[in-house]
Amino acid sequence: MPAGVDLDRALVAIPAWQELGAEAWTAFSRKADLGNGLILYPLEAIGSTVLTLAAALNFRFDQTAPRAASLSLYGAALLAAAGLAFTLKAAPIMLGISGTSDPVALQHAFEGFVFWGNVRGVCQVLAFVAQLWALLELVRQR
Repeated sequence: MPAGVDLDRALVAIPAWQELGAEAWTAFSRKADLGNGLILYPLEAIGSTVLTLAAALNFRFDQTAPRAASLSLYGAALLAAAGLAFTLKAAPIMLGISGTSDPVALQHAFEGFVFWGNVRGVCQVLAFVAQLWALLELVRQR
């Protein structure tokens, strides 16, 4: 997911869902995350990570690229990959709510998804910041 979506989820959606409860979160998530989000979110997560890794690889083999951007660009690639790895912890939790109606299990799923989603979100927001830093370094050095 892009950094903006992660920020929205952490700062706007999750606090609202915490007030409404796990069952309301589940009903929404079944329609959103397990609906259109089932296609859009993996495309965003995988696509943004692949593009970040491609930029880092291109930078690595471009002998004319200013080396001042190496730390930020390689950091962005590492953080993007970590964000995708943490998605592999959050996604099964989301997928697991599709047939569950037990309120205790849903609360547990909500808490687990929030935790791993926030860890993922931190990585992805930091990856975005590192990408901006790399871009600024590249522009400044040219």
